[in-house]
Parts: sequence; structure tokens; C-alpha cells
Amino acid sequence: MNVFTRDYLRVASIVICLSFSPKALTAQTLDVAMLLYEEQEAGTDVYPVRILVGDKHLRIDDGYDQGDYILLDRTSRRLYSVNHAERNILVVHSRVTEKRLPADLVLTQKETADATAPTIQGKIPVNRQLLANGELCLQVVVVPDLMDAAVSGMAEYAQVLGSRQLKNLDGLPESVKTPCYLSRYVYAPARHLRNGLPLIERDTSGYYRSLLNYKLSESVSAAIFALPDSYELIQLD
Repeated sequence: MNVFTRDYLRVASIVICLSFSPKALTAQTLDVAMLLYEEQEAGTDVYPVRILVGDKHLRIDDGYDQGDYILLDRTSRRLYSVNHAERNILVVHSRVTEKRLPADLVLTQKETADATAPTIQGKIPVNRQLLANGELCLQVVVVPDLMDAAVSGMAEYAQVLGSRQLKNLDGLPESVKTPCYLSRYVYAPARHLRNGLPLIERDTSGYYRSLLNYKLSESVSAAIFALPDSYELIQLD
């Protein structure tokens, strides 16, 4: 059994047993989708990443309502990064820019489904390899057609970041602008989210993310989607 298969089976054993029952809402709560991942990058310890997706906002944090967080306003496509220690908010404006794939950047993928793997919500997970100019950029295991609304919100977040990276592209060293970098962070940042909720993501740099828990409906305080009104705003044009 390879590492990727073993990791998938571990994740599947966690999420397959979850039950989903919407909680009663009050005027001070919102009904959102919740995803809890564990993530690791080269040289870092494993850390939690919680993603809360509502109709109007997406919030990313470490699982604690009182911690620092990233907030996406899905209407304005404006991104806010809140730092409590510094009492400031970094504001990133999404630029609506035509992002045509360069002619010399060819994106392909290889896909396999394992009919013997445990299903999740009756759906068979798919193993995808995402390539750019023949180079393996990212391996993902996804569950097609699961939590589509949440996945759409995650894709919007990736696209806002991609628009920012496109704006900064000319200032980057040529050595950084590899086919995988350009595909993952600039021209196709939401490619791994097409038709599927990611259970596992992995690349050769040491980046790794796996799903620990998810809920189709979670009642949370509406206040965690508000911005502190006394913090300094730092605008990134």
C-alpha cells in the first residue's frame, strides 16, 4: 500500500462516520458549511485549518473563533487578513483581469477511481494528478459532487489570490515562475477544486493537507464574520 492510498483510507475512516444535522439558528448565528483540515509545509509542524463557508462570506482560521483569521467577502471579492496582536487588517482587492493561459503553458491531468475504496456519502473518491508541461504539480484525492457550495467558495478564494499573484507576476524572479507555480497560483489556482471536495492534497515540496472533519451544516456565531472596527486598515492596491 503506497503512502497516498494509506492516507486516503485514514481520512475516509474519519469522515465516513460523520452525521449531519442542521442546528437551530438564532438571530445571532449563521448556518455555514465547515471543513477542518490538517496542513503541513516543508519545515513546519502540522497545523489545523478550519474553513467556514456561508452565502456571503468565507472564513479561514485555526479552529478558534478568537484567533487571527482570513475573511473573504464573496460579494465584493475583497479579502481581509485580521491580526489581533498587531491590531490591523490587511485588505486585498481582487482585480477582475483576463487571465488567458499562456500558449507555452499546457495543463493536463491524470485521473483514476478506486472502486474498492470506501465511499463517502455514496460517492467514489477520485485520485488526480495535476500536471503543467508534463511536470507533476499536485496530487489530490477528491470526492466528486460533495459539498459543492463550499467548494465554490474555496474556488472563489483561490481565484482572488490568483488575481493578486497575476498583478505581482512581473516583479517575480524568472526562477520562481515555473510551470507549476504559474498554474497553481496564477492562471489556474482553483484547478484542484474542479468537480470535487479535496480529501488529500500533496506535492513534492513537502506541502500536505488532509481532511479531518466536515459538516454540511454548522451553526456559528455571526460575529466571527465581522471585522474589528478599531483596527488599522492596510490597503493592498
